[in-house]
This record gives sequence, C-alpha cells and structure tokens, in this order.
Amino acid sequence: MANQSKAIVLHSIKYGETSLIVNCFLDEIGVQSFIVKGVLNSKNKKFSKSYFLPLSIIYINYSVKNNKDLGYIIDAKPEQIFSSLHLDLFKSSVVIFIGELLNSVLKESPGSNKRLFNYLENSLIWFDNSPKEVNFHLKVLVDLTEFMGFRPNIKEESHKFFDLSLGTSVKVKPIENYIENPELKNLKELLGMTFEDLNNMKIGNLLRVKMLGIMIDYYSLHLQMFKSPKSINIFNEVFK
Repeated sequence: MANQSKAIVLHSIKYGETSLIVNCFLDEIGVQSFIVKGVLNSKNKKFSKSYFLPLSIIYINYSVKNNKDLGYIIDAKPEQIFSSLHLDLFKSSVVIFIGELLNSVLKESPGSNKRLFNYLENSLIWFDNSPKEVNFHLKVLVDLTEFMGFRPNIKEESHKFFDLSLGTSVKVKPIENYIENPELKNLKELLGMTFEDLNNMKIGNLLRVKMLGIMIDYYSLHLQMFKSPKSINIFNEVFK
C-alpha cells in the first residue's frame, strides 16, 4: 500500500547504473531510506534526478514493507521550488554541509518530529529568499540543539566560561572542552537571534570557522553516533 508525505532529502548515492538510494526526513515518520529506481536513466520521464539534490523538499508516494530498512519511492514532485539554493555556489555549499550533518544527527532521533520538519522547511525557504547570509549554518547548528535535547544553557551573565561537556555556563574555568569570549559572546548572540537578526552579527571569517569547529565538537560530545561532516574542510574554504 502506498503512502504519501512531504520529505526533505538529506543524502543520495548511486545504486546500480540507473538508480539512487536516498535518505529522507519525512514529516510523518521521520528518517527513512528509499530506492528510487531508474531515475538516472536517460529515458526516464517519471521524475527528475534534480528532485533528490540535498535539502530539496519534495512530495512523495512511497511504500515501505514491514521490517525493511529500504522503501521505494513510487512517484515524486517538488513541494518547494527553490530559486537559488542549488544554483548559488555559496548557498549550495551550505546546503551540502547541512544535509550531511542532518543525515548524521537525525539517526539519533528516530520517529516523527513535525516541529523539527517545519523548522527545517521554513529555514530553507528563508535562506533561499535571503541575500548571501554567511552565518546561516551557525544559527541552524545552534537551533538544532534544542530539538536534540542539548541546547546550551547560559545560566548567569557573570559566568565567564561555557563547559562544552556539561552544556552549561560555569564560573570556574574547566580543565578541558570549554570556551570563553569572544566565542562565548557569539554563542550567546546566536541563541538569542532570529534569522532576520543575523545581518547584525559582526564576526570575521577566522572566528566564523572557529565557531563552526566548536559546534561540531559540541555535537560530538553530546551525540554518541555523530560523525563530523566530510564536507567541512571544503565548506570552510568558502569563507577564506
């Protein structure tokens, strides 16, 4: 029996000569992998391989057999038409990085999470419509911590250090895995900002790259199965 759902494409790999295996985040059931048969065949007229670019938002008809890891996408169509997300070099680099990160992170959050799906959908639409926003990925990384259950807790303004392992600000300098200003100041700003506020964030490229490394370390400390995205080094080159 076929099911229907909106889906955000996280990752895809070639399967055989003409097919793809696609990892998606569905608003109804959460993360699910699918085989998309024949999509790379030049004679295929059913749907375009461009539907399965990272973080594309599509509407799918699919089937998943009981106790099977892989389902099948029967039909697909764009749910959201992006104008710049996959065409702009900078934005496409951001999309590849975030897609890879989500593909790792969401494995540790099984099941449906409509609130997270709606957040991601609205965030991607905002990013597509925005000018070049160089801090978008940092804001997404910080926001995702709330959905994953380890949102940074800044207790007191007087606390000069943030313990990455504990996920909280502290008075006494930890032995390891901590940050202080200016990185702590940037973290506080990101926690209190909306996407619309990002233009007001003053941060240089070197500090931006450092903040990304800090957030990756933070995820690694709080998610057992987390793997740093392979695209991170290429992604950081965009800011140089």
